[in-house]
Amino acid sequence: MARMRRTILLGIAVGVAMTLGLFMTGAVAARLVYGPEMVPEGKFTADEVNAWYFLWTKLLIGVFFGILLTVLYELLPLARRIANIRDGLLYAFCVWTVVYLWGFSHPFVYDLRWSMDKNQVFWMVYTLGGFLGLGLAFGGLRRRLLGLRG
Repeated sequence: MARMRRTILLGIAVGVAMTLGLFMTGAVAARLVYGPEMVPEGKFTADEVNAWYFLWTKLLIGVFFGILLTVLYELLPLARRIANIRDGLLYAFCVWTVVYLWGFSHPFVYDLRWSMDKNQVFWMVYTLGGFLGLGLAFGGLRRRLLGLRG
């Protein structure tokens, strides 16, 4: 039971790091992809574009996925290979790659064509930043918070 509590605590810490990754990468990617307005035209009303809204939604998303991916990893029989930040980044990048290959496969297979628009570029960069934030924290904190040796 104590190990599960520590795993959830690790997931929350990792989720907060994912939130920071999402927030920072989202701001930079939005500026680069959409320009000075930082949002696609017509997507949000003026009162919906505020930092507090984006911060609490990113926090909710980050903590949810931080816990989910931490618990998932702890349940997988991977011989507990994540020993450092590099391993954490690799784990997060692999999960992100699987998610994006899945997303790319359907339009390509069913439409027999594939194109990339601004929104797809934004979401790819945005989620990659979040996953890398997750991996950075997971690799750096896992052994310490779970009391692992090695």
